[in-house]
Amino acid sequence: MPAIVEPDADGPYFHTGAGYDFHDRTVSRHLVHRSSVSEVLITGWQSTGPYDFLLGAQWPRLHGFYRLPGDRHHDPVLMAETVRQAALLIGHVGFGVPRGHHFALDELCYSLGPDGLDGLAITGAPAALMLRATCQDVRMRHGRLASLRVHVEVERDGRPVGRAAVQLRALSPAAYARLREPSRRAAAPWLPPACTKPQMAGREQAADVVLGPSPVPGSWLLRADVRHPVLSEPALDHVPGMVVLEAARQAAQRLRHPDPVVPVELVSSFSGFIELDRPCLVRAVRESRIAAGAGADGPAVPVRVLLTQDGRTVAECRLLTAPADGGAADRRPAGPDRDPGLPLAC
Repeated sequence: MPAIVEPDADGPYFHTGAGYDFHDRTVSRHLVHRSSVSEVLITGWQSTGPYDFLLGAQWPRLHGFYRLPGDRHHDPVLMAETVRQAALLIGHVGFGVPRGHHFALDELCYSLGPDGLDGLAITGAPAALMLRATCQDVRMRHGRLASLRVHVEVERDGRPVGRAAVQLRALSPAAYARLREPSRRAAAPWLPPACTKPQMAGREQAADVVLGPSPVPGSWLLRADVRHPVLSEPALDHVPGMVVLEAARQAAQRLRHPDPVVPVELVSSFSGFIELDRPCLVRAVRESRIAAGAGADGPAVPVRVLLTQDGRTVAECRLLTAPADGGAADRRPAGPDRDPGLPLAC
């Protein structure tokens, strides 16, 4: 059973009790591995059991990067970043992983709740969320956390708006150095040119496009700009997981252009680190709904995205893309009898 560790002076709060406000202020940026306070989404936490946590999160009315055309709904990919931060915080405050240790992302997935995109409607106030997190497959080694899986139910105003899961491995600085040394190179990051038309990738600015041109049909080269203010962190020596998710989303959008779409469900898995100094190919293919495990009706289209580097697959994403306006979203109720679409592992 893990020890619930009280945060130090750099932590979010020293105690919780009656009247605790889960949305009063952000937690320490160090607990969620963000260098900018403005990118911290978690605003409070409380342990409700040795493996259970309640966390607050807040999304701005309009995020500078994670936003959809028309600004009617919050971007569901923001849910992925939120639960990623939640899992990192749980690793630190719930299982005592020291500051300066590393986390490797193995899996990350999410799906929207019964209201679909309508549950993420933008209003005149920031979106205040509550995350009910349960830890499973907790593995300890020599008294320290080695890995865990975090399942999260996301609520807004008491209504379920999504669910997600994150699989993480915890690594000491020495273990991380041993893992990374064979792949580290002194060469500067390799950066292909941005695609000429950002709108084809669902973006307005070329700087936000993470796909570059490729001679292979239906494929693009990953463009991981370490200077990007939201997607990258200066201290990282590899491509961040959220860049992979953004590449999958943009590849799916390129595949479905000119129709603007949004990933209402996403399953991602990582089998290795993606290096910054050499090309990584991003390939997107449209899947049949039957092959993907989805029903034959509805406007949502499954897309599979593979990222390969040095001849091997390093990441795979499967997305269920729906119209970005949300008007034709699948309204079947969520629950055990609902066909979940993609076979989510969360």
